[in-house]
Amino acid sequence: MLLPSGLSVKIPLLPPLDKMSITVIATLLLCWMKGPPMRHPRQSALIYFFGAAFLLSPIFTSLGNSYELLTPKESIPGFYPLDGVKYAGRNLLMLAPFHLGSRFLSSDNARALLLKYLPAAALVYSLPMLFELRMAPQLHTWVYGYFPGDAFSQQIRGPVVFFEHGLALALFICLTFVASLVLVRMKARVFHVPAGAAAAYLGGLLVVACKSLGPIIYAGAVAPLVLFTRPRLWVKVSFAICLVVCAYPALRNNGLAPTQLVSDFASRISIERSKSFDTRVTNEEQLLAKANQKPYFGWGTWGRNRIYDKDTGKDISITDGGWIIEYGTFGWFGYLSLFGLLAAAAFQPLRKIDSKITPANVSLAGLTLLLGIYVVDQIPNADPFSRGGALVWPSSSLASRP
Repeated sequence: MLLPSGLSVKIPLLPPLDKMSITVIATLLLCWMKGPPMRHPRQSALIYFFGAAFLLSPIFTSLGNSYELLTPKESIPGFYPLDGVKYAGRNLLMLAPFHLGSRFLSSDNARALLLKYLPAAALVYSLPMLFELRMAPQLHTWVYGYFPGDAFSQQIRGPVVFFEHGLALALFICLTFVASLVLVRMKARVFHVPAGAAAAYLGGLLVVACKSLGPIIYAGAVAPLVLFTRPRLWVKVSFAICLVVCAYPALRNNGLAPTQLVSDFASRISIERSKSFDTRVTNEEQLLAKANQKPYFGWGTWGRNRIYDKDTGKDISITDGGWIIEYGTFGWFGYLSLFGLLAAAAFQPLRKIDSKITPANVSLAGLTLLLGIYVVDQIPNADPFSRGGALVWPSSSLASRP
């Protein structure tokens, strides 16, 4: 949360060192040196299957993309087998937190501690957020010398601090708000403060400071679910969300996604939001059409999955949703390996949780619900640590055509 965003150190033949990889490596080392000896819990065969597919998907993608794409002015590099191997290493780093979580957060006490630490971290992080709410998002520039992500003018409406984008920070505050509500059901406290007070503060921070409609909708929809229903229902909702996201490219291909309904809802809020959503849908339709040309393993990185003007060669794509980035870059194989892995993780608690309202059930179901919120956010927004799309790692400038 304090490391710089949008910065990476390139290492030959290895994944780059960036915000995500440094955090993963440091956590692995700390758990190896200081972590208590714990037995690794048995996992479903689906977990191992999707994990292996996720690891191998870039290699399969590279086998059908080892050639350049030509535009009127530039040549887009091929996604070669060596690039696939490098990206497999990147995916291995992304699987490491999954392993650490399954090993060190598999007890009821560990899950309860994680739920407490999430809102505690948000309460501390709210101080620089409030500063940026008053002074504009400048801390990243002051500390690291540059502004991350999109142009400053596009993010001035809310705090960013050291996140990649204000939307990512808003999602984090949304998740910590929901975690606080889960703690309310557990009758726990945060920093010796009642969890209800922490939830009220974080909810107000989400609405007043972040001003992001998506996370506000998630929080408003999930709050009554957490406060008034049983934990087992939370797991069912989270698993259903994961299944819908797994099938989302097929739903869009067959006109079954409720895009018109969302557009009508956005128009009731403001014409500007409605126009923005319609522009996003139009771009996603174009990107989806190109992705369907290579539906199984995708186009690879370097921006090969994007749309370029036939006359000028200019990149005219707008890739907001994580789903279209993943599907266009790695095809159905890569897409289902990632979201299928998350769906399998959301399904496992169904075998452990009964209908009783106990602290153990509440903590496990609460973390599963947080997973569901994160997964559904991949429809409108892209994970800042997304594997593909606009991120053209391994990095290289496009080669000009002679």
